[in-house]
Amino acid sequence: MDLERIRSDFPALSNYTWFQNGGVSITPRPVAEEHIRLMRELLERGPMHIIYPEEEYPRRIRTKDRLGEFFNVEGGDLALMRGVSEGFQTILRGLDWKEGDHVLMTTEEEAALFLPTLHLRDLFGVKVDKIPLVNDLQGQVDAVEELITDRTRLIAFSHVITDSGFRLPCKEICHLARERGILTFVDMAHSAGLYPMDLYEEGCDFAGLLSYKWMYAPYASGALFVRKERLDDIRVTYAGGRAEAWADWVNDKFELKSSAERFEYGPWSWPLIHAWACSMDYLSGIGLDKIWDRTVLLTSRLKSGLTQIPGVTLFTPEAPELSAAVQSFHVAGWEVDDVKTELQSRWNIELKAFKTTYHGLRASCPFFLLEEEVDRLLEAIRTLAGEKG
Repeated sequence: MDLERIRSDFPALSNYTWFQNGGVSITPRPVAEEHIRLMRELLERGPMHIIYPEEEYPRRIRTKDRLGEFFNVEGGDLALMRGVSEGFQTILRGLDWKEGDHVLMTTEEEAALFLPTLHLRDLFGVKVDKIPLVNDLQGQVDAVEELITDRTRLIAFSHVITDSGFRLPCKEICHLARERGILTFVDMAHSAGLYPMDLYEEGCDFAGLLSYKWMYAPYASGALFVRKERLDDIRVTYAGGRAEAWADWVNDKFELKSSAERFEYGPWSWPLIHAWACSMDYLSGIGLDKIWDRTVLLTSRLKSGLTQIPGVTLFTPEAPELSAAVQSFHVAGWEVDDVKTELQSRWNIELKAFKTTYHGLRASCPFFLLEEEVDRLLEAIRTLAGEKG
């Protein structure tokens, strides 16, 4: 991996040491330039689908197919969405809920799953239980199984927990759910783009995907994956233009598409979506296996270093099979916002301070970071911990 060349694609790196990729990624030059080119095309040629439909519509099909190819599915298995929340709401609103139905989510879900699930509870009297996070693969599956009841209809979880960085055993949980006749929705915001992924092999019925974290496309677009055999299990709640296979305005008839695209009711910024496909080409050109190997190297270095600093508590599992690119920790004696401020002002380091189920700091490790940047963060944390020690 030619790190010098890759880092030259990210001019924003000259502004700071970047550990905040899990919020919104910085964008590589080739992807940003493609987005700019597409926006300039709109400026100079006008709305492409109106003036040049013979160019734009085939391009949209190619882009959609590229999105599917990246996840080893068909383009029609994906419905374009603004983000994971919209995809999750599409699934929730497409099911008939009864009071006493049961939904499982983890104890540390991000707002994209947390708020819609609680809203569902308040609207329909659905019972919600939270799955504890366990630093053991089989123990995590067992923790899910212990909470399943005969009324459990949906298990919704983040593949990688947004703040603590736990990576859940997606295949095993989804296999368990399928055996029990329970639907699964997986938020893949923090796993998509890190390593090769086959959504059918992951076993989930539905998944939410994002363009702008570990896929490095401009903010913001997303997609909903719907497993083919689950298409008819979800009612189309929001029928709108783009969901139809055909429409007869004279006889007031229509038919919805036979793919996941029936859940689309746009419009979207197609330059953003085309740029997302470009980012897939960029990552594939580097190699997803190489990206994952580099991610494991950097995160292992960071976690190992954090565990050796007195007063620092690491929240993220150390094992690579139970974690991904985000690592979280706490520094004793410090408020998390103050640590964030000190890191910015004294070391020009960007990371996230969070206050959800507990308070902590999250360091995201994109594959193009240097080992010395990881060491710089560790030295800064060691200094701050010592000042309160």
